[in-house]
Amino acid sequence: MTSASTTTAGTPSVAAQGDAALARLVREQLRPRVVAIDRQGQYPAEFLRHFGALGGFLPPGPGGIASAIESTAQVAQVCGSTAFLTWCQNACLWYLLNTPNQALRDTVLPELATGIRMGATALSNPVKAFSGIEAFKLSATRVQGGYRVNGSLPWVSNLGRDHAFPSIFKVGDSTAMALFDCAQPGVAQPPTAPFIALEGTATFALRFKDVFVPESAVLAAPAAPFVQQVQPGFVLLQTGIGLGLLRGAIEDMTAADRTHRLANQHLPDRPAFFAEQLALFETRIASLAQLPTTIAVERLRDILQLRLDLAELVLRATMSAVLHAGAAGFIATAAPQRRHREALFFAILTPATKHLRLLLAAGPSATVGEPQHPV
Repeated sequence: MTSASTTTAGTPSVAAQGDAALARLVREQLRPRVVAIDRQGQYPAEFLRHFGALGGFLPPGPGGIASAIESTAQVAQVCGSTAFLTWCQNACLWYLLNTPNQALRDTVLPELATGIRMGATALSNPVKAFSGIEAFKLSATRVQGGYRVNGSLPWVSNLGRDHAFPSIFKVGDSTAMALFDCAQPGVAQPPTAPFIALEGTATFALRFKDVFVPESAVLAAPAAPFVQQVQPGFVLLQTGIGLGLLRGAIEDMTAADRTHRLANQHLPDRPAFFAEQLALFETRIASLAQLPTTIAVERLRDILQLRLDLAELVLRATMSAVLHAGAAGFIATAAPQRRHREALFFAILTPATKHLRLLLAAGPSATVGEPQHPV
C-alpha cells in the first residue's frame, strides 16, 4: 500500500519524502506523548496540525483512500487514540470531497485537508438509525433559508471550539445532512462519562437547541442516497486503525520474545501467524481501496466483511500480545494492555462488529445507509 520510494534517478520521490517526514513526526512528536494521551487524556492538537501540514490526511483523487489508510496505520501502530482522530478528520474530508455543495468544497475543504481546522464525524447515530438499530436523535423543521435543528448526540469525537462536524437530522419523513460549527449558537458540548481508552480524543456529547442550519451548509438532502455513496470510503478509512494496531501487536509480541521466547513458544497464537494475516489484510485493503466510488458501492459487502474480519483479528492479536508480555504488559503505561483497550474500541466503533453482522446477515441489498425497518 506504499508508493515507490525512489525515482528512476535514484533520489527519493516526493511521495517517499512525505512518508519519511510523516514517520519522523510520529516518532518524534507522537511517541513521547502516547502515555499522556492515554492516561491523562491529552488531546494531540499540535501533532494533528503538523500531520495535516505534511499531507497526512485524505488527499483528493485516485489512490487517496489507500494513502490515508497507510498514514493512519503509521499513527495507529504508535497510538490508537490519535489514529482514531485522523480517521475522524478523514471521514469529514471524505464527505466534503463527495458533496455536490461546491461552495463547501471551496471554503472548508482546504482548511481541513491541511490541518488548519479540525473536523469530526457525528454520524454514529444516523448510521445506526438508517440500519434500524436506534432512532434519529436530531430533528429539524424547515424555516426561511434553511432548518432549525434540535436534539442531542451522546458521543462525538474530535470536537473543539473551532472544529466542524457533519451530521444528519430528520425533516418530516426525510433526512438532510449538513455541516455544523462547534461555535455556532445553540450548540453545546457537555462532557461524557470517562472511558477505559480514547480519553485523549476530545469526545463530548452534543446538544442542539434551535440551531439554525442555512441551505449553504447542507451536504446532501435527502441524506440516505449520499450516505450510500460515501459509506464504502467511510468504512475503508477505518481499516488504517486496525492495520496499525495489528502491526503494533506483532511488534509487542516480537519484543516479548527477546526475553520470554522459551515460554511464549507454547502460546497458541504466535507473531508469525499474525504477520501472515497482516500481509493478507494489506492485500485485501489495497485491492478494495483502489476501486472507483461507483464500483466500491457494489462491493460494499466485501468491505463490511473485511472490516469485521479485521476487528476480530485485532482483538485476538492484541490479547495475544498481552499474554506474550505477561506482567510487563499489564503495567498501566505498557503498550500491550493499552493496545488491547484500543482494539476493544475498534470493535465497537460504528459500524461495530454486531452492526456489521446484522448488515451481512440481512442479505445482498442491506447497506449502512438504507433503513431496514421504520425507526
